[in-house]
Amino acid sequence: MKKAYPSKRTHSKLRMIRERQNKSLKDWLVFLLCLIAGGLSLWLTVQKVTGRINTLIGCGNADGCENVLGGKWAVVFGIIPVSAISFVLYLGVMVSIFMDSTAARWFRVFAAFLILFAAVWFTSLQFVVIETVCVYCMTMHSLGVLLALVILFDEQKKSRRVTWYFSCVAALLVAGLALIQHFGPQANTHRIDSDVRLRLAAPITANNSHTRGSGRLVSFFDGKKSYRLNTLPHLGSVNATYVIVKYFDYTCESCGQIHEQLMKLQADHATDLTVIVLPVPLNRSCNPHLPLGVKDHSNACDLARIALRVWLADPENFPSFHNWLFKYYQQPLEVAEAKAYSLVGEVKMNTVDEEVVEALLRQNVSDYASLVKKTPVMPKLLLKGSTILQGVPRNGASLEALLIKHLEL
Repeated sequence: MKKAYPSKRTHSKLRMIRERQNKSLKDWLVFLLCLIAGGLSLWLTVQKVTGRINTLIGCGNADGCENVLGGKWAVVFGIIPVSAISFVLYLGVMVSIFMDSTAARWFRVFAAFLILFAAVWFTSLQFVVIETVCVYCMTMHSLGVLLALVILFDEQKKSRRVTWYFSCVAALLVAGLALIQHFGPQANTHRIDSDVRLRLAAPITANNSHTRGSGRLVSFFDGKKSYRLNTLPHLGSVNATYVIVKYFDYTCESCGQIHEQLMKLQADHATDLTVIVLPVPLNRSCNPHLPLGVKDHSNACDLARIALRVWLADPENFPSFHNWLFKYYQQPLEVAEAKAYSLVGEVKMNTVDEEVVEALLRQNVSDYASLVKKTPVMPKLLLKGSTILQGVPRNGASLEALLIKHLEL
């Protein structure tokens, strides 16, 4: 008996069935990848919009995602989160799966190239420019790359000319996005808070290191927090019209930036502005209130103690040491100690009461415990009343404008 073989028509039908099955599996895989990556994009967008992740420049952020998503590369035109753009893109791909048309197919190809090039760009930024990695961002980019490869695997064989065209356009768009982020409008790198929940309960008593001694007393938060200007580390005249308070860490680069800005401002407003400078080390050995995830800054506690000793030993030489320490805080601790002794002298340095130093440091840290509830970012400047400047303005002109507005400088 002659063996029967499937006809050409049967072969054709079987091939069509297999193609439909493969397409169905591919579509479901694309849908699943879009669902997860799009969900991550939406979550990151919500974090940005609600202010849980901000654009403040400063030290003390809890994890890599805050550093990555808080910078200029996380927004377009200074306001639109790039995660919102990626969410719309993933949503568009999901919808296109249910549309059986050539336009929908080409849209998926174009979107795949956009997602692929954007993933390469933002991954490079994290490793090369920001030098911090956000796990959520990297997960989303990895899913995006996988999604793009799934979409492009078959399409590049069907029409290479159109595929090449879409890849070039997508590359140009991502390059344009990068240029807009770098040269376009920037988000504010500081924030002004005026919130009664930030009020500090620090009564004027003999045990309060910030109000000990005699001299001019300046108050904030409706008198709930006061500072004795004459006995606290400060830069400027005790008779200045305006007095602001800066909480900072010598090992924080952002604190160094605002220090430079304030130095220039004080040069222009010598008799008008004085800054009380209170070091708050970002290190758990002396600051137990550091939020979880924040890395300890090396030598921060010891440098703060040395600076306070210099102030107590020789207030006149304190500004010189204060400026020097911001520039050379990365030097070995012994170098800072040697500099302090050379400026002040061994006799004066050795007569400083260590208990007073520790009391001052504890009071600074105690204040930080209240201020950090709003945002962990350092530096923090108390300007007037309950108004606090969080983070660092983009430049000295921005800081001057803020002081003119809030102090009428």
